[in-house]
Amino acid sequence: MHMLKLALSPFSWLYSIVVYLRNKAFDLGWFSSKRFSVSTLVVGNLSFGGTGKTPMILWLIKEVFNAKKVVVLSRGYGRKSVGFKWVKSESIPEEVGDEPLQIFNSSSQLPVAVCEDRRLGIERIVSDLSPEIILLDDAFQHRKVSAKANILLTTYLNPFFNDCYFPKGKLRDHKTQANRADIIVVTKCPVDLTKEEAKVIKNRISKWSSASVFFATLQYPTLNVETLNSLKYTRNLLITGIADATPLESYLLDLDISFDHLRFKDHHAYQASDFSNLNSYDRILTTAKDKVKLEAVIPNQFIEVIEVEHSICFDQKEALVKLILGKTFDEIN
Repeated sequence: MHMLKLALSPFSWLYSIVVYLRNKAFDLGWFSSKRFSVSTLVVGNLSFGGTGKTPMILWLIKEVFNAKKVVVLSRGYGRKSVGFKWVKSESIPEEVGDEPLQIFNSSSQLPVAVCEDRRLGIERIVSDLSPEIILLDDAFQHRKVSAKANILLTTYLNPFFNDCYFPKGKLRDHKTQANRADIIVVTKCPVDLTKEEAKVIKNRISKWSSASVFFATLQYPTLNVETLNSLKYTRNLLITGIADATPLESYLLDLDISFDHLRFKDHHAYQASDFSNLNSYDRILTTAKDKVKLEAVIPNQFIEVIEVEHSICFDQKEALVKLILGKTFDEIN
């Protein structure tokens, strides 16, 4: 592995130069960037997947903008369609992407749209619905739009300041771009994260960005006794097609729930041919993101979804909510 990373180093160096020059072109005004009159908030990262963007979008809808007219705009990664599309109750992942469909299903069918051209998408949304705010999912690198505010996510185990550029590492954008963020949330933190350790991480981030830094853990549901006992004494198959299933595995193991695990790549398009011995299991455990694709090939009654959401550390939830509202609507509470 060390030799492989060493061999990839020149390509990573070249990649970092390319993304640096692209960003510099936007900074100098050589490439145009448009700001809209409607409030826009980007949720993104500097790496390829796995930082918790979709749970953060859902957290924002529930905890921050629940009293606002909100629309979510996503590229719709993995879809086979092109152009602008509204996500509807009859939509399928191939048409709109798995994560937009998950957001639509998980937010009481709040308006969600997909468009690879974020400018065009925002214009269409404003024309159709006149929202108060548009949440731009995974648009930190889409610099043709100048958002009102940017939330950057990075993980506790692989923070951007420790990562390497693609293909040696997972960074898809230059580390200097962290300074464009208004807020940085370190996700997937351990529940016993100390303030001392958080301070060390903040100091490392401060070398790259002046953004306000918060910390979050992944919170899984507290199962009732009946459900827990049922899962302990059934044959369970965990199916995941996400960037990092480690937190979910740890959650189940901590509850003494045994399972076999079928791992697929992120955004995997499930086919019936992917599964050969489902009859050997009593229950299928999976994520909300995977369920929207699995239910087309697996009988729905066997699927048990394990929900997950962000929980803000150190009782900083209220402070984060106020800061986000202040950045997006100039509200001072």
